[in-house]
Amino acid sequence: MISSDKVGKRISSLRKAKGLSQEQLAEQLHVSAQAISKWETGKSLPETATLPLLSTALNHPIDSILLPQELVVLSAICTDGQQQLDVTHLVNPFVASDRLSLVAGEPLFPHSWTDGCLKLLLVTYETPAGIYSTYVLKDQLLTIDVHSDGYTSGGNELQIIAANYGNEQANRSVTAKMKHYEHFRWTHFTASHELFPSLINSEGNDYLLLVYLNAEGIHAVSCAEGEQIHYSPDRSCLYRINSSQQQCILEGTPRLAFGRNQDCSWAGAMALSLAARGIETSYDQVMGYSGACWRVAFEPVWDYSSADALVVYDYSIPVCKAYGISASRANRLGPQQRAAEKLAILEDIRQGRLPIAINLRVAPEWGVITGYLEAGNVLLCRSYFDDETFGELEADPEFQAHMKVSKGHLYVDHWPYRIIRLGDQSEAPSTLENLYASLRIKLASMQSEAAANSSYASGYKALEMWAAGLLDYHWYAAADEEAFSRRLSVNHFCMMALTDARRSAAAYLHESLPLVNDPRQQAALSEMAELYGEMAELLETCYEELPDPAVIKKTGTSPSHSWTTRQREQQAELLAKVASLEHQGDTLAQTVLSLT
Repeated sequence: MISSDKVGKRISSLRKAKGLSQEQLAEQLHVSAQAISKWETGKSLPETATLPLLSTALNHPIDSILLPQELVVLSAICTDGQQQLDVTHLVNPFVASDRLSLVAGEPLFPHSWTDGCLKLLLVTYETPAGIYSTYVLKDQLLTIDVHSDGYTSGGNELQIIAANYGNEQANRSVTAKMKHYEHFRWTHFTASHELFPSLINSEGNDYLLLVYLNAEGIHAVSCAEGEQIHYSPDRSCLYRINSSQQQCILEGTPRLAFGRNQDCSWAGAMALSLAARGIETSYDQVMGYSGACWRVAFEPVWDYSSADALVVYDYSIPVCKAYGISASRANRLGPQQRAAEKLAILEDIRQGRLPIAINLRVAPEWGVITGYLEAGNVLLCRSYFDDETFGELEADPEFQAHMKVSKGHLYVDHWPYRIIRLGDQSEAPSTLENLYASLRIKLASMQSEAAANSSYASGYKALEMWAAGLLDYHWYAAADEEAFSRRLSVNHFCMMALTDARRSAAAYLHESLPLVNDPRQQAALSEMAELYGEMAELLETCYEELPDPAVIKKTGTSPSHSWTTRQREQQAELLAKVASLEHQGDTLAQTVLSLT
């Protein structure tokens, strides 16, 4: 008989092992986050039609999900310390009678990994006693059962559990040496024969391979002789760095993109930068802590910049405070100032920190600087436009040659006109204190006045101005196709931003419900979460029904025929409805805050 409680716990464990939030998994399965929550708490089981998608998303067989055994492999990663491959689906079939036994041999590892760098298999598994991790070098036997005591995730500082020096042909354990060197609290060290003597029979290049645990699990990092491995500032992660410092690339930094429930480019970049520091967070939490989930701005000339999270309010200030992070900000620097700022950026990269910047590529959206080449003459980045570039140039040999040099990161095209560099971390406020701070930002931002030198409206005034622009019948009757097309495109972009913000608000409020104990606070916060869920659904429906500017441009359809008067009137009515719901949200937020 299928136990919904056991299935729910299995889904939760597998989801977390994949690094997915409930919202991200829900998006992949085309269900609501509430459905995922009901599965994981044992209140319901997934629909039969959803099971194949769930199996694919979690990289586990359906039987393993519905009929949980006492031993489950949560993740299995082949790696050489520089690149990695998820082979969970290949390892799972070897689990039989709550026992895993296999040789980590050639079939698991890509044939393209042909150099002499040491390779290993990292495995995270769950038994009734808890979640553990272990590893084996390539071609070694791995055996696990429900009684196996693997490694458990550590605290804030990493713990090195194994170290090897050499290559695939000849290597030795240098774990004892690494334990000794850890006493010196070095910020970095160079892989050299002075620190790690080579074997007499070693031929070819030597490599240092380190296996370590941190709060997030088991990891491996390696570097060639002469290169450096650096500790992150909080000593929770290790990074490989070319010792000549002619180049430094923080590999493994995932891409950013619109359409992934992370449509505020500033918050997406901030979440990525915080994660690189080893700070456990999510996009929705960044939106909530910063207050950006409450944002709405509008520019009367209908400009794309209205969607920028920081255009009328610097949400980076409260979010840094919420995480206990110091920050340095540079805005519109002149040529003389840029040289010093670039040196600071390079140092941040060497310390494993990702600077956040706007206008790195294509258009003024936020991204992160991920590395540099040629001693800093070339900067590398992740931006919200990377997918388009990779899609267009995937088969271009010259582009592929560049990608080998830059480890898959695109070049920065423009000097960013705004940069945020995250500094040291100190004690942060509690999650409850951050919730109260976010609600105060909500009340202030909806009523805020734009700066004297700014043409942007915010909050209720922005909604009112936006709706009035939609109902300016004379303008639409007189506009030419180019002007009409631009306004349609700006409207679509701003609706995307507003929809994303209120979806994040609903997610953040639901996540915050367990933080409050007062029944009156709980009731108000719960009602507020439901209200923003309703608002997000209304906005999502409207946004999906809007004509897509990209499709219109591709098909050559007339914008004025695609975006009808009735559609604009319905959107204006919706914005008025949103304003009404926002006022209800204000009242509920005031209730929560009055009871603190």
